[in-house]
Amino acid sequence: MNWRVIGCGTLAAATFIAIGVFGILQAGAPAECPQRLPYEPAAYEPVGRSTAEPMLEGIGEPLEPAGSTSFGLARWEVFVEPGFAPASSGEALPQRIVLGCGDGTFQAYQRGIE
Repeated sequence: MNWRVIGCGTLAAATFIAIGVFGILQAGAPAECPQRLPYEPAAYEPVGRSTAEPMLEGIGEPLEPAGSTSFGLARWEVFVEPGFAPASSGEALPQRIVLGCGDGTFQAYQRGIE
């Protein structure tokens, strides 16, 4: 039994695993909302400041969950006005949505503002 081979093999395996874990952590989604959601035909732009709970201006009742949206490895929960949740994943989102940012805050977005 050659201890030098065992030691070098263990060091190589540990280095390989450490680099892999580091790469996966770097590729993960940020815990913040994006500055722009690039949907077609018009992009969603942020409106107002982040809030502690999902809310839209002028809506007094709680928003309903409408699934999630993702770009690459990033995924955000989507909230919409009651009654405006898409029935299927191919259906368009409403004009105004709120995203759960992953850091405990929520950001409102509106489609097509210039």
